[in-house]
Amino acid sequence: VGHSPEPGAPTAPREIERPDSAMERGELRGKIAEAIENLSPDHREVILLKELDGLSYQEIADSVGCSIGTVMSRLFYARKKLQEKLQDLRP
Repeated sequence: VGHSPEPGAPTAPREIERPDSAMERGELRGKIAEAIENLSPDHREVILLKELDGLSYQEIADSVGCSIGTVMSRLFYARKKLQEKLQDLRP
């Protein structure tokens, strides 16, 4: 029978991240940030508004002053460029 914490136990053991895993994750974040920074300003703006801020296409279009079609096009090309720049990170 497996071991499980007693009901009402004050704390349950938690997993501690290994230092090498934390370093790898930090390096990955750095590479992603660098790839985003290397996008054109228009592409960078829409990808950040969509992926970080979670705005809709209409909200992005209103924010940057362009059509929804332009937003969709910029997002498509921004994602494509990020994919190209980060392809060596795939397992």
